[in-house]
Amino acid sequence: MDESQQHDQLQAALATRNREFDALLDATKTLQDNFDRLADLEKQRREENRKLDERIAELEVANRQLTNMLWGRRSERRIDPNQQRLFPDGAEPEDDDSDVITADDEAQSVIDEELLKQWQERQKKKRDRKKKGERDESFPEHLERRERLLDLDDDEKAGLKHIGDAITERLRFERPYVYVERIVRRKYVAAGKPEEGVRTRPALLGIVEGCRYGFDVIATIIAQKYAFHQPTYRQQDWFAQCGWFPRRSTINDMLNHSVGVTMPLAELMWQRLLEQSIVHVDETTALVLLRDSLDAEQQEQLNKRRKKKPPDGEPGELNEPGSATSYAWLFSGLDDLAPYNYFHWSLSRSHTALDQWLATYQGTVVADAYEAYAHIEKRTDGRIVHASCNWHARREFVKAETYQPQLCAEAIALYGELCDIEERGRLKTVQERHELRQREAVPIWKTFERWLASDRVQRAALPRTPFGKAIGYMRNQWDVLQRYLTDGQLPFDNNQAERVIRPLAVGRRNWLFFGHPQAATGRLQLMSIVSSAHRHNLIVEDYLADILEKLADAAQNDPAQLQLDSRYLANLLPDRWASNHPTSIRKQRAAEKVDRAEAKRARRARQRILARRARKAAATRK
Repeated sequence: MDESQQHDQLQAALATRNREFDALLDATKTLQDNFDRLADLEKQRREENRKLDERIAELEVANRQLTNMLWGRRSERRIDPNQQRLFPDGAEPEDDDSDVITADDEAQSVIDEELLKQWQERQKKKRDRKKKGERDESFPEHLERRERLLDLDDDEKAGLKHIGDAITERLRFERPYVYVERIVRRKYVAAGKPEEGVRTRPALLGIVEGCRYGFDVIATIIAQKYAFHQPTYRQQDWFAQCGWFPRRSTINDMLNHSVGVTMPLAELMWQRLLEQSIVHVDETTALVLLRDSLDAEQQEQLNKRRKKKPPDGEPGELNEPGSATSYAWLFSGLDDLAPYNYFHWSLSRSHTALDQWLATYQGTVVADAYEAYAHIEKRTDGRIVHASCNWHARREFVKAETYQPQLCAEAIALYGELCDIEERGRLKTVQERHELRQREAVPIWKTFERWLASDRVQRAALPRTPFGKAIGYMRNQWDVLQRYLTDGQLPFDNNQAERVIRPLAVGRRNWLFFGHPQAATGRLQLMSIVSSAHRHNLIVEDYLADILEKLADAAQNDPAQLQLDSRYLANLLPDRWASNHPTSIRKQRAAEKVDRAEAKRARRARQRILARRARKAAATRK
């Protein structure tokens, strides 16, 4: 074989090898493409599996919640407050500030023992009196006494000597009673002097000139509506038992007259609230009948709101185009600053209305995490700051407890310790409460922070699960939740506002709606006055009847008395009025509140005592 043939063979072999190599490259590329596609599919499958796991977790939570709603116990499972450790072994966050101040702990122990001893003694006296039949069942002295004589017939008592009387008392009730008062004004003229005209006494004062209904009737209508939640048609039935069946328009007219008369007092209450440095704020929904009353801008806002799907937890539009969901905003002052409750109304939940009402306010707003409150500091350049409600944050863990029972119980237990500190500081001065918070609450918040950053919590806090939402709430509100630590006067939560706003939520189930947007503001003004009277345990009808008459008298005869700086007007504020009318205070209700507060303090003192004993027993065993 010559060289040319060998060269041709080598060239042919090389060409064959090149073709084989190209084929291998193509096969490798195909395999790489297949691998990449498989990797993408695997990534998609993992993402789908993750979403399915989250969805399964959410459905399991929903299933447990529905099961509990149908068949679950009402009691909530919590970590035992008397247990030795709050966290399971190895799960407790490291604490660099865990040194216990022995002197303070011992001092608190003495206080708790004395508090519990006094409470137990009072309870024992109550039980002893009950066993001996010494409970005071007598009727109040101020109630009218009517005597009813039960005597023997003349034939039966003939020849008998009267030696005394057996007197017992029983309470009777008469149905509501109304009567028509005929006012007779005698007319006189001077004989032979017709130019002097007719002389007579002036007509009696009415809420407006010529009104045919007394202040007591109007006070009863307002109290029934806003203190006892009676809709207009039920008020008609109630008065019908007395023989008078008023028209609904008559009842509404009297409410409208009351709005105009009480406006100066309501303005004074609102001014006093704006003058203080701390105010509780909350809002709730209320249906309003539109009656073609909206302007173009309001109608456009309403249309956008109806097209937009409401977020979780928000009520949607309830019904036909003739009505809409509106909002009642509560502003409530502290007891030692401005003990009044005031309601404002707006068609939307936008922060615009809130900013307008608080345009001159400077201080701290205590509220939940709704964005209208959360961003108020930024919108006002620091003029108003937001202190968030810790009870709302705790509530998120209660909701998630069926999903993560151990972790949620730990968070709730930490909040339990913070609440215990607040309970002990309730009767202290502002400065003493601030020092107590700095000494005891700050270390707990540091523990809480380490707990939030722990691996256990991080792994369990899936974003769309209830527990993940609770953790996200805490992280987003972390600084404003601790704002109460900066001032001993700032409250720990917004429970005061929630208690005050609850009657409005109950009332709207009965009287259902505001009849017109223009009427809503006035009706909430009356609600403000009634709510503030309730706050001071007043007999609402007594208070309303008195202030309506005095405000109408000043409006018709001496308008200068209705200036905001008038002492006459200030004396009509519910706290001032209560001090001047002690017989119109529901003393039993006030005493009941004191008893509940003392029982709560004694219960917490007992828990602290048991916890100390458990810690000492554990230390002894070690």
